[in-house]
Amino acid sequence: MAKRDYYEVLGVDRNTAPDEIKKSYRKLALKYHPDRNKSNNAEEKFNEISTAYGILSNPEKRRIYDQTGHDGIDGRFTQEDIFKHTDFNEIFQGTGFGGVNVDLGSLFGSLFGSGFGGSDNRASPQGQDLRHDVELSFEQAYHGEHLNIIIPRTIICDSCNGSGAYDISSSITCSSCNGKGQVQLVQSTGFARFVRVQDCSQCQGKGKLITKPCKHCKSIGMIQKKQKIDLKIPPGTDEGTRIRLKGYGDATSGNGPYGDLYIITHLKHDSRFIRDGDLLIHESEISFPTATLGGELTVPTLDGNANIKIPSGTQPETIFKLKGKGFPKLRGFGRGDMLVKVHLSIPNKINSKTRKLIETLSEEMGLPKPKKKKFLR
Repeated sequence: MAKRDYYEVLGVDRNTAPDEIKKSYRKLALKYHPDRNKSNNAEEKFNEISTAYGILSNPEKRRIYDQTGHDGIDGRFTQEDIFKHTDFNEIFQGTGFGGVNVDLGSLFGSLFGSGFGGSDNRASPQGQDLRHDVELSFEQAYHGEHLNIIIPRTIICDSCNGSGAYDISSSITCSSCNGKGQVQLVQSTGFARFVRVQDCSQCQGKGKLITKPCKHCKSIGMIQKKQKIDLKIPPGTDEGTRIRLKGYGDATSGNGPYGDLYIITHLKHDSRFIRDGDLLIHESEISFPTATLGGELTVPTLDGNANIKIPSGTQPETIFKLKGKGFPKLRGFGRGDMLVKVHLSIPNKINSKTRKLIETLSEEMGLPKPKKKKFLR
């Protein structure tokens, strides 16, 4: 069931002052306190308004809730953080509830999942995610590639299968947690009693004590190993593309799943090309006769050379398009285009014969003769 807005739960609006929020909570809490209200939903209502007050009474938590809603709270704070600085004795002073001991464990179990209350069926945490950066040439990113990479990672010890014990008879049940791996800690505020579940410190959450440790992992249950991984780079991979390899991260204690491995790609500089998404851009030069009379220009592409027909009268900075010669679309079908921008090539030096030909052409076109420079001695 979707959670109600905390302001709605307390019957206030988003601009309500802290003192008014406290008054509203005090009134509702007295109304729905399980010792006063024997209706079936009283405890649920009491838990709901207590959670709402735990968030809205704290300026920082309230700011985060206003910006991100329930997702920002659930993902940022542990269950006990919500009530850590809430003084219920001060709120209910003089009401006759100063010494009442209420178990709010069901609140945390129902609203936040496991970790509070009497449940000890918590899911084991996932292992640490890993990151690995790879550098690709334009050709590798264009065609796709299979790379063999070496990743240092933490894996479950294959000698003891993660138990940390030399053999099956080398461990005993932990007496502190009776083999559960978790213990309950009770914290009383005078008004409420908070039940928190955490890993047993005696056995580190394993439920067993090792009498003879595994020689390979020294009872840790995990080892460090460099693993060779066959990495498939898809065609069209770009700068900063993130490739997820599920389950190739680090192991974790207990029966939790492996973390993931994230590959981040980077493109090497290529003086021939510029990339813009799935567009491939190349710049080339053509001579004055080719620009004037027309001709053919050979340009490099990532599939080999291609020829472009240059029409007569082509102007400098003209852009030609080679359809489908750009990068494959990483998410979708087809390929981008390649753009070729041409510049006019002007020779730095010419011989006398070439000069006379250009001057004759200039006269034929009715252009003024260039003035000869005079140098002062």
